[in-house]
Amino acid sequence: MNASSLRAVQVNHAAGGVRRSSRRTVASRRVVAAAAAADRQELCKAEIPPHIPRADFVKQMYRWCSSEYEQGGLSAYGKRMSVECINELADGDTNGVLVRIYDFKDGKEVEIGQLIAQMDDEKVQTWDTIVPTKEGGIEKLNRDGKDHFIEGRFFVISRPLPADESSNPALKKMIKRLTLAINAYYSFGSPFSEDF
Repeated sequence: MNASSLRAVQVNHAAGGVRRSSRRTVASRRVVAAAAAADRQELCKAEIPPHIPRADFVKQMYRWCSSEYEQGGLSAYGKRMSVECINELADGDTNGVLVRIYDFKDGKEVEIGQLIAQMDDEKVQTWDTIVPTKEGGIEKLNRDGKDHFIEGRFFVISRPLPADESSNPALKKMIKRLTLAINAYYSFGSPFSEDF
């Protein structure tokens, strides 16, 4: 996929393990994420091609977000941030990343916003071979003759509502950097490649 088609796909609207946060249990994170899904503002989304393994993609994006936002949030965006996985599964995989943004109000540090980046739950059909048809066209098939699907067409970037508008300048910069990291993963297999 070339860079121009990646950029067109990238914004539709505007190997290590995954570290687990000890603040909440896996089950409670699933409940919180499911309840919050209805009250979100979609900021942008990127279509992830079917050949990209979802588990690796999300793990790499989590590690990039930890490095970019948690370690460099204050210096790069003027806000302290924390990063955690959402919708963790029993095997340690996750389908998303939650970034919490903090600032001082009335002398106390409080959470002023969140950035949620996660795979949607749309099913995408996949094929492993292409065969010519009698009419001169092509047909996509699976060698075993069965239909195969993977979960997740789009990596959706959103924020919960109502939102504290004081987080908007930081969110705009964060989304721009995150979409560049997604593009780097498409092109080079790692979100960290965009730093070179």
